[in-house]
Amino acid sequence: MRDTPNNERFFRLLEPLYERLVRFIRMTTTSPEEAEDILHDTVLQGYQHFHQLRDEKALLSWLFSIASRLEKKRRVKAFIFTRLDALTHDREEHHYTRPDVSADVQLLHEALQHLSPKMREAYTMFEITGLSLQEIQTIQGDSLSAVKMRIARAREKVEALLREKIQALELQER
Repeated sequence: MRDTPNNERFFRLLEPLYERLVRFIRMTTTSPEEAEDILHDTVLQGYQHFHQLRDEKALLSWLFSIASRLEKKRRVKAFIFTRLDALTHDREEHHYTRPDVSADVQLLHEALQHLSPKMREAYTMFEITGLSLQEIQTIQGDSLSAVKMRIARAREKVEALLREKIQALELQER
């Protein structure tokens, strides 16, 4: 594929936003491999459809929307295939652990996995990647009050889960 000024512009605009996109995707997925796949697919779709973006200032929320759709599709596929696997044989649960991530980030990631997908997505966009409530509303397609409530409930649940986990770890150390 030949680079055009428009394609070069996409990468110039993406560069300062890239780490926020990566953080968002990592926190909304269940494994590093899944995050990597969704990241690649998101950037590819963004690149291919960059000409459709109406406002370049909205690039990050536009990419978040693409990533969110891709993650939802993947989750539906995973659900279907998990159900199919259960019909044929028992399946062992594998817990997601990343040795390359510090313990506190690992604890946060584990806590986020206890949230509903929409709560996890809203919490991650707001708390971790710094999107505004209005940007999250646009991405999720819900009312502003629903987004605020989702983030508030996610905060409460994450705090409770982290507090519980930290207490359990402190008891183990004694």
